[in-house]
Amino acid sequence: MKSLRKSLYITVSILSIGWAFHMLANYFIVDPGATKLLQHKVLGENFVHTLWLVLLRLHIISACIGLITGPLGLSDKILRKRPALHRLNGKVYVLSILFSSVVTIYLAKDATGGTFTTAGFLLLNGLWIFATLYAWWTIRLKQIVKHRIWMMRSYALTLANTSLHFIQIALMKLFDVDFVSSYMIAVWAAWIINIVIVELITKQKRVLSDL
Repeated sequence: MKSLRKSLYITVSILSIGWAFHMLANYFIVDPGATKLLQHKVLGENFVHTLWLVLLRLHIISACIGLITGPLGLSDKILRKRPALHRLNGKVYVLSILFSSVVTIYLAKDATGGTFTTAGFLLLNGLWIFATLYAWWTIRLKQIVKHRIWMMRSYALTLANTSLHFIQIALMKLFDVDFVSSYMIAVWAAWIINIVIVELITKQKRVLSDL
C-alpha cells in the first residue's frame, strides 16, 4: 500500500509539474495571444482583450505556482527533514491559489460555453478557496490529520484544469464530441472526478489506520 501511494504521488507530481511548464510555454511562447482559446468563445461588446489577456496570464502563472508547490507540500520527506521549507512552501501555495482564484472570477464570465461553463468554474473556484483556507486554518489549530486531508482536497481542485484538458481530449477523440460541448462537460467533470478520487483515498487511509 505504501509503495502504491508513493507511485501515485510521483505520477501526480510529474504530471502536474509537466503540465505547469506546458501551460507556461503555450501561453507565453507558442500562442501568446491565446488565439486558439478565443476562437471558441462568444464575446460581448464589453470584452476587453488586453485586460483579459493580462489576467489570463496572471491566472496561469499563479496556478502553475500552485501546481508546482502542491506536491512539495504533500511530501512527507520534506516535512520531516525540512519543516521550515514545508511551511514556506505552504505559504506560497496558499497565496498563489488565493490570487489565482480571485482572477478566475473575472475570467469565468467569458468562459467557453457560456453560463453553464461559467457556473462550473465559479463553483470550482468557491470550493478551491474554501478548501485552501480551511487547510490553512486547520494547521493553525494544530490539527495535523485534518490539515493534510484538506490540503489533498485543495490540490485535487488545483489539478482540475489539468484533468479538464485530458477529459476534453478523451471526449473529442473517443466519442466525437465537438470542442465547445466537450469543454462544457469537462469543466464540471474535472473537479468532481478529482474530489471523488481524493475522498476514496482519504477514506481508505482512515480505514487502514483503524485496523
